[in-house]
Amino acid sequence: MTKFDETMIQMENDPEIQKLRQFRQHGSSNTYDHCRSVARSADRLGRWLGWEVDGEELARGAMLHDYYLYDTRDMTISDYQHGVKHPETALKNAGKLYELSEKETNIIRSHMWPLTLFHVPKSREAVLVCAADKAVATREFFHSGVQALKKRAQLGA
Repeated sequence: MTKFDETMIQMENDPEIQKLRQFRQHGSSNTYDHCRSVARSADRLGRWLGWEVDGEELARGAMLHDYYLYDTRDMTISDYQHGVKHPETALKNAGKLYELSEKETNIIRSHMWPLTLFHVPKSREAVLVCAADKAVATREFFHSGVQALKKRAQLGA
């Protein structure tokens, strides 16, 4: 078992991480499932690229990248404001519970780059999470749209 897999098991079973299940993410997912998908996708991408990465920091950074602990449907801020502000909120929340390395801090803070222009990914792990987050979010948005279209078609039929 790899260090990534060991860390993922620890993170997935952490009651603080389990709290992410209660927050909807990108319409068709919840924040726990989203973070887990980002972590697994980042790991697969890193292995496909043949990159040497720190599996523990990759898993922890990915599982905490959206640890902002609110439902975006209940927010009065715009999607853009959420996009640029939630990495700092996630970092603040995660930092209260976990001792974060410099690399984990950068993974969380930079995952929305280039939207967060001055918070650039500075490690392979941060680049992987940033890329995986975009891919997973896109898949979740499309899945949500397809489900809405199917529901609309069933109602109209």
